[in-house]
Amino acid sequence: MPLSSILYLIVLLPVTLAAAGYFLPQKRYHVLMGLTNLTVSMLAIMLFYVVRGAGPLEHLMAGWPEGIAIRLVADSLSAPLVMLGALFCTGTLLFSTRADYLDKTFIFLFMSLESALLGIFLSADLFNIYVLIELSMLIIAILIMYKQDKQSVYDAMLYLMMNFIAMAFMLLGLGFIYRITGVLDLDMMQERIAMLESPRAVMLPFAMIMTAIALKAAMFPLFSWLPRAHGAPSAPAIVSAVLSGVQVKTGVYLLIRVSHVFASQLDASTFFLVLGFITSVIGFLLAICQKDIKLILAYHTVSQMGLIVMGINLGTETAFYGGLYHIINHALFKGLLFLTAGTIIESYHRRSYAEIRGVMRTMPAIGIGTLAGMLGITGAPFFNGSISKYFISDGLQGDWGGMAMFIINLGTTLSFVKYSVVLFGKPAIKLSVPRDPWVACVSLIFGAACLLGGLFGGPAVQWLFGPSLRAAGALSLQKLAGFGVTLGIAVLAYLYIVSRIGTVLTRVRTNRFTFNQLTVMLTIFFMILLAFLWLYGSDADPVFIDAILPRP
Repeated sequence: MPLSSILYLIVLLPVTLAAAGYFLPQKRYHVLMGLTNLTVSMLAIMLFYVVRGAGPLEHLMAGWPEGIAIRLVADSLSAPLVMLGALFCTGTLLFSTRADYLDKTFIFLFMSLESALLGIFLSADLFNIYVLIELSMLIIAILIMYKQDKQSVYDAMLYLMMNFIAMAFMLLGLGFIYRITGVLDLDMMQERIAMLESPRAVMLPFAMIMTAIALKAAMFPLFSWLPRAHGAPSAPAIVSAVLSGVQVKTGVYLLIRVSHVFASQLDASTFFLVLGFITSVIGFLLAICQKDIKLILAYHTVSQMGLIVMGINLGTETAFYGGLYHIINHALFKGLLFLTAGTIIESYHRRSYAEIRGVMRTMPAIGIGTLAGMLGITGAPFFNGSISKYFISDGLQGDWGGMAMFIINLGTTLSFVKYSVVLFGKPAIKLSVPRDPWVACVSLIFGAACLLGGLFGGPAVQWLFGPSLRAAGALSLQKLAGFGVTLGIAVLAYLYIVSRIGTVLTRVRTNRFTFNQLTVMLTIFFMILLAFLWLYGSDADPVFIDAILPRP
């Protein structure tokens, strides 16, 4: 069997074995799926080391020639994300081993979603990516409404309809670009686009495709689906964790891929840089307004996606790799926070941060995991978020850049000062918390990963992506003092402002966009992006991005 077979094994094993073993007894099916995930994780790690040592690896499905076959490719961008996805799904499945909802149907859907997500990372055919996105959408909608709660069913249907409309934009864009280039393979498309005489020939399909991708990446103003999907009241914790930890990253991944394909003709980096900052600020402002702990986390996924998009569009190598490293870090600390939040809600039978106290006392492992996740997302010294934020801030030049990063850090810290009250104090009700070693173990492992990702941030970036970046500055006295000042201001802002404007927060919290308003926003976004490309689109120099996306 050729080495390239690893690529399709990683994609097909989860869904194939989940279907083949479905009629096994429940316990045996659980064991089989656990072993399947471990196998896929080992294959993903093996693939990562092959790519790091020998360069990109490709496989042409069914032996068809290039340009006709669906091509699977692992390179320095996709291989780390495939490894992240496989390990993350394995960890979250172990976390939920004893969950009531983990029946055979749920596991089959979860494994199918894993296959679709890994396939998106590995596919080099744009239409195949479209099909996999559509498949993952349907599975996610079913998983969100799995407990058949009325609000979750509504949220799932809104998520599904919004994404259907966005994918209609993508399908139209695919049709246009296929008519222009005659191919759907990303590398061949890139070569043919480079030969076009005018960038305006591809502005319309680029704007259509990027509108759909911007929605998948939860960019402003297209992010309203994300809090409803990730924070759905009865959505299982494992679903929220995977959506925030892995699924939303497919949007950022495709943003990089598709931008690179069109880079010889069009440059929308300034548009997405500004949009990333706006998304980050709006995300944390809305998070501050929430009382539901899952919604606080969901809106912070929006905010952190904005920060990642800023990093990858700043135009410097350090900031770009900082954005990539933040993808990994966000999966760890936000996935951990969603898992622990689900456990807290199940144990306390409460969702409001104001009604939950004493998690550290009642569930020490969950409390430690939650604290590690909060330290990671706020960029606390020695934790993983501090390293990726340090690299991103390196690309923000001048006083305005420093101020933008300070605003984002302050908003994030303020939100989690508010969230942290659940950890301390004494519970108002008597709790009977069942001991679950899997929950405790996975929480502590994820928490330790957040710490190790900060202590060894520079070597971690080099190991994952290749470049050698110095991270010592993240632990300088200036950065330590800066975090202390930010934390102090955040505490004062919470005590004297946020805790006293409950009426204002309630008005913001209860004001939600309707489906019709969301579809109008999608259309307006497309028109603004197209206008920007028409006025400011120009030839772009991919520079360092070419180094991580070479042809196999």
